[in-house]
Amino acid sequence: MNDRRLRFRLPGRWYSIDLSGADATTASIRRIAKDAVGAADDRAPERRRVRRQLGDAVAAGVEGDVRAIMFSTEIAPGAPLPVTLLVFEPADLRMSPAIGTAPQTVLAVMAEALKQLDPAAHASMVEVRGPAGPALRTHRVEEVEGGEEDGISRLVADYWVPVPGTKQMLMVRFSTPLGDLENMMCALFDEFIAVSYFSDERPESLREQLVGGSASRR
Repeated sequence: MNDRRLRFRLPGRWYSIDLSGADATTASIRRIAKDAVGAADDRAPERRRVRRQLGDAVAAGVEGDVRAIMFSTEIAPGAPLPVTLLVFEPADLRMSPAIGTAPQTVLAVMAEALKQLDPAAHASMVEVRGPAGPALRTHRVEEVEGGEEDGISRLVADYWVPVPGTKQMLMVRFSTPLGDLENMMCALFDEFIAVSYFSDERPESLREQLVGGSASRR
């Protein structure tokens, strides 16, 4: 059994959503919105925006095999950075036994599959390398319509990361309403992936399992 987990070195303030049950998730989202934005009456619209953003992330996670959802408010004091991070472990993704377990080979098979399934995503593909090994990134910018975020450009960056020694793939998704800063945000997310790493240490909590280094955590 492979117990190695992908861990991140994330700067700034990050919050982890409790996924242990529907009630716990709802309470966690409300708590995060209050802690991240503040409890003042004039911040109510911003709290609603954060709750909706996190609710959308949870809904997206329900459609896949989500293992964790995290949310950041800033990368440094006074430098706001609203980002949602999801980690998926697709259970229905199967690779042929013939390809072996070399990460580069597994990734090449994944790249070819993406090319066939989604040519537009394949066209944006970039390889990112770091201690965790190689990863493939595709991204897209979506125009949000309706509600308080109407007219906002949302960037969604997906990273396919092979688990060393297996044919298993993780999919890490970063999303941010700062889609107008597409190139800068993609470069930042690439750095987050480039310094991620796999570890078989047993963390005390899910948060410790996912976040390493000196990042501020809630």
